[in-house]
Amino acid sequence: MKALLIPSFALLLFSVPVVGQTATLSSVSLSELVQHAKSGDAKAQFELGRAYEDGKGLPQDDTLAAEWFRKSADQGNAQAQNSLGVMYALGRGVQRDKVEAVRWYKKASRQGQAEGIYNVAISYYNGEGIGEDVVASYAWMMAAKRKGDAQAAEALQNIGEQLHNRFDLSKFKLAEMYEKGDEIPQDRPAAVALYLEVAEKTPRDSLYTGPAQYRLCQLYALGQGVPQDFAQAKSWCKQSAIGQAYIVLGRMAEKGLGQEKNLGEAADFYKQAAAQDLKDGYMEAGRLKMEIGSHEEQKNAYFWYYLAAKHKIPGAEEKLKEASAHLKEKEIKEQIKQADEWTRMMHPERVNNLKKH
Repeated sequence: MKALLIPSFALLLFSVPVVGQTATLSSVSLSELVQHAKSGDAKAQFELGRAYEDGKGLPQDDTLAAEWFRKSADQGNAQAQNSLGVMYALGRGVQRDKVEAVRWYKKASRQGQAEGIYNVAISYYNGEGIGEDVVASYAWMMAAKRKGDAQAAEALQNIGEQLHNRFDLSKFKLAEMYEKGDEIPQDRPAAVALYLEVAEKTPRDSLYTGPAQYRLCQLYALGQGVPQDFAQAKSWCKQSAIGQAYIVLGRMAEKGLGQEKNLGEAADFYKQAAAQDLKDGYMEAGRLKMEIGSHEEQKNAYFWYYLAAKHKIPGAEEKLKEASAHLKEKEIKEQIKQADEWTRMMHPERVNNLKKH
């Protein structure tokens, strides 16, 4: 059993069984197929299940079809895993259970089985066995199309109409799936290509431009899916301008990755992250100010550690005590006053205030 079909005339996706590839009985006799299946051959078990499902050379029997699909699926045969999922979805040979169906589709999907990926997309679209999610459905259907599923192109058109041709989130989700490799086979070059499609939009046109640019920054810095290139990583992180990107930029400047070491630049990047209330920004800015070591920077370190402590960041109180040991009581009170004023500022005002600390 191949997949659940989308009729071309429908705006919704219907769970209609279609005939997939038939059991390959031509190369072996039926008795040999049964013998191989009983001896534990996963491929033969799958084909025997198909024979029972379709009634090809054997009496049609959904219960025996499901049993042989399960034997094969338990050994990791992706075709059998998908077919068993369809049996559960339709209640053929087993009690109908759409949650269990999705579980088997996803097992097949992890091995890159196109029909399994397609059926996960259908399940998301219909909200059957999993929460309804049109964005996720489109992402999974794109993956099915990339795997060569013949029905996926038409399905994408139907789903896309509901997304009003705004596919950035679906592309971003699929890029994450390719990058992680948890639900479909890992393909980091494909992830990079999808992130690029989103990253090249203006932030005004897409909410996911910044996050996509940040992912590109990380992939270039790590050399995953692309050759390692710190200059490219720095460029994408700067364009992203999100808090975590400034942490990456700070560490690159501090360690001299793709540039000469520059502690002042690193501190500026950490402060930019702190201006967005990123916890690592507060702690890293404080640490670097302490390491620079001048008395003025020790005061600045107290400022950042005080803010970190107000955010209840682990380890901040201890670092605050270390910084206070270098300051007079009057200096501490002044830093506390400035930090309290900082917490009341909006982001643009915080950015303008960064040079003071």
